Amino acid sequence: MKHVTDLFATVSHRVKPPVLVALGPPWPVANLVKALALPETDVTCAQFDLHQTDRVRECLTEVGATAEVVAVPDIWDLPQKFNTVIFPASAQSDREVKLDVVEQGYHVLAPGGLFLTLSEYEKDSHFAKLQKKIFGKCGETPAREHGMAFFSTKTDDSDKRRRHEVKYHASIGEGASMEFVSRPGTFSYGRFDNGSRAMLEVAEVREGDHVLDLGCGNGAVGCLAGQMTGPTGKVTFIDSSLRAMALAELNAKANNLPRTRFVTATRLQGLEENAFDVILANPPYYAKSEITRLFIEGARDLLKPGGRYYLVTKMPTAVMPLIFDTFGDCSVIENRGYSVVISGV
Repeated sequence: MKHVTDLFATVSHRVKPPVLVALGPPWPVANLVKALALPETDVTCAQFDLHQTDRVRECLTEVGATAEVVAVPDIWDLPQKFNTVIFPASAQSDREVKLDVVEQGYHVLAPGGLFLTLSEYEKDSHFAKLQKKIFGKCGETPAREHGMAFFSTKTDDSDKRRRHEVKYHASIGEGASMEFVSRPGTFSYGRFDNGSRAMLEVAEVREGDHVLDLGCGNGAVGCLAGQMTGPTGKVTFIDSSLRAMALAELNAKANNLPRTRFVTATRLQGLEENAFDVILANPPYYAKSEITRLFIEGARDLLKPGGRYYLVTKMPTAVMPLIFDTFGDCSVIENRGYSVVISGV
């Protein structure tokens, strides 16, 4: 969203504080806050993920702007106090996330408040229909090279909340099928990821094992692994997304996992060394990313002696040097079009 401030300038006269900036990439959010030129107490920036939350704070500092920055599992967890909600919708945003933010943004607006979408699409027909459905009416700016702005006013005050989520079932081998809730903005929305399935079909999980679901998303991998550990096993779920962790807790409870722990952290804080028999990792496929490196280098000291580490990827030649450097050795099993890289200590 290179031109977010140019787009915002076309509708800035409509904004009334206090303002919520709902999601959006860190740099556009920071530049938008700077363009608002409001006191810190009048601007809140909300994200689902702690990584993104930290990046927004860093970018705000770099542009010389200030705002309250918070991480929440849901936008509507915030108080209903805002006179303006701004959604900087990048082209990479999933349709389901867009729908969810507009729906939830309604519920944090004060009566008479304005919902403002900044879309980087030159000709965007999606948000007008979406905001009309939720708010009744929607105005828009003319199509421009740097995008379009859409604005709606909250004229009623309904407390009826529509939750956007998809449930699915999954099982591994002869294990019983489990049901999982997924929500927009979390990994593997609406279905069980094939890479995760490929990893679990290969992984050796024994009764009584302590398993770490690393970057757990909605917790499906950890729940299915927990089924293999039996009643004496334990599963720890960790993710940087508050929305993901809320789902992991929900799904673990619904599937009756007896011994669980949930950790929300950006860099594996709160995990003990030599604590896990099995670590299961399904990092983003841009394999040389900071997250992938963390999933590999940060995992070694967490394993017990004799512990097993499994990572699923479609880019084995990119991740294997990192694994060799960290663990000293590894093997690879091809399954379902994925590579499951196996190592240990």
